[in-house]
Amino acid sequence: MTKKKTVLHIISSARENESYSKGLSLAIVDKLISRQEVDVVIERNLAKELPPFLHGNLIGAFYKDPRSVNEEERRLLEYADAVVNDVSNADILVLGTPMYNLGMSALLKAWIDQLVRVGVTYGFDENGMRKCNLNGKKVYLAIASGGKLEYWPKDYEFIASHVSAAFNAYVGATEVHTFRVEGTAMPGFQADYQKILESL
Repeated sequence: MTKKKTVLHIISSARENESYSKGLSLAIVDKLISRQEVDVVIERNLAKELPPFLHGNLIGAFYKDPRSVNEEERRLLEYADAVVNDVSNADILVLGTPMYNLGMSALLKAWIDQLVRVGVTYGFDENGMRKCNLNGKKVYLAIASGGKLEYWPKDYEFIASHVSAAFNAYVGATEVHTFRVEGTAMPGFQADYQKILESL
């Protein structure tokens, strides 16, 4: 029996149906479904289920051997454990984010911070080299911005490079494919998601 493929869809904009990043990420999911590349869609809306931001006790639990956490630490790790479980069970991830002040949304950054954990998503071999545990995922990144990347200096791209680096360094070897809906703040803007996704 062929294993059903699962896509994990992460929404990180608070603008609901007015969100262009959500519109683009939904269009990606729809295209994957239409091509029969996925059978199951798991959606997590971070604006409705807020990821915890890091604090001292949570960081302490993150860096503790997972086999030795106490009950209080286990409670603190519930959201993080759910995130790791979601990513572990997904074949494809679709991450949507608006660009805020040249960076990803705080919600998506907080979600990534909950995902990355020593001893869980990565560890170290006998030579001290970092080794990741969740390899082979495919990530589609949907970014919405009021302006256009071409208007900024080349080294001002921080979202796609950050996501790719974080996944490949601390989660597992990952293909990251980035799609952008740009110029959303410009007068008369109309989103054409199908055109943006022609190469998908």
